[in-house]
Amino acid sequence: MKLRAIELSNIRRFAGQRARLSGLGDGLTVLSEPNEFGKSTFFDALHAVFFERHRASGAGVKSLRPHAGGAPEASVEVELTKGHYTIFKRWLSRPQARITEAGGRIIAQDDEAEAWIEALMQDGAGAGGLAGPSGLVWVRQGLLGLEPEGTSADEKRIRERGLNTRRDLLSSVAGEIEAMTGGRRMDAVVARVVEDLAPLVTATGKPKSGGAWATALAEVESLAKEIAELRPKAERLSGDLARRGEVQRQIARLTDPAEAEARTEAVKAAKAAYEAAQAHAAQLAQSETALRLAQNEEAAANGEISRLTQLQARLKDLAQARDAAETKAEAARQRAEDLAGREGAARQKAETTGQALRDLRARLGAAQKAQLARAAAARAEALSSQVKRAESLQQEAEQITAKLGLMRISPKALQAAEEAQAALDRLTVQAELQAVQITAHPTGGGQALLEGVPLGPGPHPVLAACEITLPGFGSLHLDPGAKRGAETAQRLDQARGARDAALAACGAESLSDARHLLNEAQRLREALKQITASLADVAPKGAESLRADLARAQAEATQAPQQGAEEDIPGLEVALAQADEAASTAQAEARTAQDLASTAREARAGAEAARLAQKQAHEAAQQEAGDPQALAERLAVLRAELPKRAQATAEKAQAHQLLTAAAPDLATAEARLARATSAAEQARHEIEEGRRHLAELDTRISVLAEEGIEERLADLEGRHQEAEARAGRYEGEVKALTRLRVALEAARSAAREAYFEPVMRELKPLLSILHPGAEIEIDDQTLLPAILTREGEAESLGILSGGTREQLAILTRLAFARLFAQAGHPVPVILDDALVMSDDDRIEAMFTALHRVARDQQIIVFTCRQRAFAQLGGAKAQVTVEAL
Repeated sequence: MKLRAIELSNIRRFAGQRARLSGLGDGLTVLSEPNEFGKSTFFDALHAVFFERHRASGAGVKSLRPHAGGAPEASVEVELTKGHYTIFKRWLSRPQARITEAGGRIIAQDDEAEAWIEALMQDGAGAGGLAGPSGLVWVRQGLLGLEPEGTSADEKRIRERGLNTRRDLLSSVAGEIEAMTGGRRMDAVVARVVEDLAPLVTATGKPKSGGAWATALAEVESLAKEIAELRPKAERLSGDLARRGEVQRQIARLTDPAEAEARTEAVKAAKAAYEAAQAHAAQLAQSETALRLAQNEEAAANGEISRLTQLQARLKDLAQARDAAETKAEAARQRAEDLAGREGAARQKAETTGQALRDLRARLGAAQKAQLARAAAARAEALSSQVKRAESLQQEAEQITAKLGLMRISPKALQAAEEAQAALDRLTVQAELQAVQITAHPTGGGQALLEGVPLGPGPHPVLAACEITLPGFGSLHLDPGAKRGAETAQRLDQARGARDAALAACGAESLSDARHLLNEAQRLREALKQITASLADVAPKGAESLRADLARAQAEATQAPQQGAEEDIPGLEVALAQADEAASTAQAEARTAQDLASTAREARAGAEAARLAQKQAHEAAQQEAGDPQALAERLAVLRAELPKRAQATAEKAQAHQLLTAAAPDLATAEARLARATSAAEQARHEIEEGRRHLAELDTRISVLAEEGIEERLADLEGRHQEAEARAGRYEGEVKALTRLRVALEAARSAAREAYFEPVMRELKPLLSILHPGAEIEIDDQTLLPAILTREGEAESLGILSGGTREQLAILTRLAFARLFAQAGHPVPVILDDALVMSDDDRIEAMFTALHRVARDQQIIVFTCRQRAFAQLGGAKAQVTVEAL
């Protein structure tokens, strides 16, 4: 089957319109349009034609109805091996299904048409609805997998139908099912192996509860547990015997009289040495204190000599600095007074030139105001005309708006009236076609009368009971049937009522009046649009803004000054420029003089501050030094005493050095005393602990010796070996049977490779376009891809990225579409906004794959990604839309 065109009427966004998608060729066809164009509408309508019955009224069908209501219609033109056909369906209101041949002949309607479609889908795409939006060859927005992944009954049923269809398809391509399974004899062998394993193991390979293997393992575990409980007791008895001998030997060694005496003497000697070290340490501390005191006194004398020497030098330097600061301060005072005089003269000149400049500016301002007042008067005259024109246009617009407000006509209301009139006309024609027809053939100049009205030459429909007068004969009473006439009359009355109501909604008595009213309303709206545009040109900001401009111009015109009207404005502007230049020059000179005077004042202040600071520093130094003669005498005394202080310090340092050299190590003496004391205490503690431990060992040994532990342990170990041997035999039998079953299943899986070969043959070249060198494994249960191997790393489909899973799903659909064609049932591949998760490189590779398959396979692509799919190529589908 190949699709050639899809036509929609009154579906979703195409309310009151007919949309046609055509140009669907044999290969790759693309419909690339922006969002809200209606691509998914075509997709859903196509699905509804094939999978929604014409009498259906569920959510899927109702979603096709536009907001304005009405009955959705769709038709699909298909090409089959036996010819071209059009499938038409109408839902909700007067539902209908129809199949027509290329010549227009209807070959099936309603339920027969549904049966024709069902046979076409079963023959063309396999059972189970695999051609639907979630199946093998149709991909809609957001679909990443090949099957639903939920656990509901419907999803399980869909997966089961899909599996059956894939098996049927692969069987028709790869051969008989027996070739895949390995034959019934292999099944019998596998069943026998499973039967032998059943009493021994569970389905997961674990020992079966109550079975022989499980019983043997339980006995092994029970005996091992008893052995594990008994062995520590036997080991404890042996260990206690050995430990008792060690404890006895240790106690004998520690209680030997010679060793005890040695420990006592060691403690005495260590204590005497520690006391002598403490006495020497006290003497050394006194010597260190005397040395530190002598060193501090010598350092203090040296410091005082240095301080007094520096103070003498600083007094001399400060006297010189004071004299220099006084000289500099006098020079700064004289310069500041000179520059202050210059500053006053410059300021006076700047004030004179500034006053002249202000006078000229006042005269020029008065002259310019007079000139602006004259211009405002001219502008007020022009604005007055403009305001009158705007008010006239605004009045016209208000009148037209009022007329439009009284008119109820609209395109939608006129359309409703035309549809009501068309419905009445159809009912009238239908009534006339169904009515009894009479034709009069008068002879001899007679004239038949129908209810008193002469009958014309043509046939006349009889819709209700009537009287026919025949001259020379009499009259005939004609009754077409009360029920039939009443129904027809009722429908006609209802149609007339609907027509009259629609005309009343338009405010007209006839269709021609309604059309005239609509034309008049459109003319008035166009006139209003032109007037609005003219008003915008005359008054861009509105009439009120224009009136405000007029008032401002009139006010400016009345504010002309009394003076300055006769002034020469150009001459004043030249004089003002000259005066401005002179004033600027004078101001610049004044600023320069001011800056120089300010700088001089700051320099004078700084010099005076420096003079005072130097004077104060010299006075402070003099106060600190006191009398110069006394300072010199004090220095001489300190220098004379310095050698004696140095000699005393050296003598104390030598004495301290001798004590330090002869001092014993106090920490070592303390450590020796602690060690000797600790050794003696530890020996006493060990003797006590040994005697207590020896009593405990004697008690435990006597208790364990009475239980016969070693004989019981030997018996349990023998029984445990026998149970292990029996369990090992069962384990070997299970391993052998399991290995046989695995080998048989591996042989059967190897046979299935031939079954999967057609899918791999079609899928592998497509996969290599995206992932060169990659391999894909087919699940032998679902018959779908399960594992992707790239660069030696195997990944299940569930952990792959969304983009990779989307690409593999589309490639698999392309491969199955090729298999459908090989089986003699070609089906189109339809992609609705697929590849939304692919990056730039992968999407171009997918485009190449689509072109490869499209050489002998119809592929239709709907997409809103115009820029991304510009590189896809292929034929462009055409969409035409026209009003119904």
